[in-house]
Amino acid sequence: MNNAIIISMLSLGLIACGGSGSEESKAPEAAVSLPLESSNEPAGIAALQIDEQFNLSTKYSLNLDVDLGLGEVRAYLNVCQKKISAQRADYNNCVYRGPLVNSMLEKQLTLSREDIELIAEIWFYDSSTQPLLYSWKYNSGEQQQLFIMR
Repeated sequence: MNNAIIISMLSLGLIACGGSGSEESKAPEAAVSLPLESSNEPAGIAALQIDEQFNLSTKYSLNLDVDLGLGEVRAYLNVCQKKISAQRADYNNCVYRGPLVNSMLEKQLTLSREDIELIAEIWFYDSSTQPLLYSWKYNSGEQQQLFIMR
């Protein structure tokens, strides 16, 4: 019963709070459109001129070529982006991680950014051997990108 009284009171309160009662209404403003200058020149994306041989892709291949010449020494390779303001690998942004077989590896990676610098770290399972560090940066003068570790 109390709920019915409360609901009735709230309904009356909402009904009493009507609009301002003004009969005056404004007409919506008309949208004005100006005619564009007609031209035979293409505009926007149609105006772009792209060489037919360019496929609009930013992807490129990077060949990893590792040959340490150490025989059957067990090692592990991390290839990661370089940390900003440090000559260290950013382990949260690695493009390849894997073991080396007979201290060698040939692998092709597909990357999409030319502005990154990569750091390769070769860690040896024998903890007495210091890890090897190599760095690589995109070379626009090279047709095939190659990251050689010797």
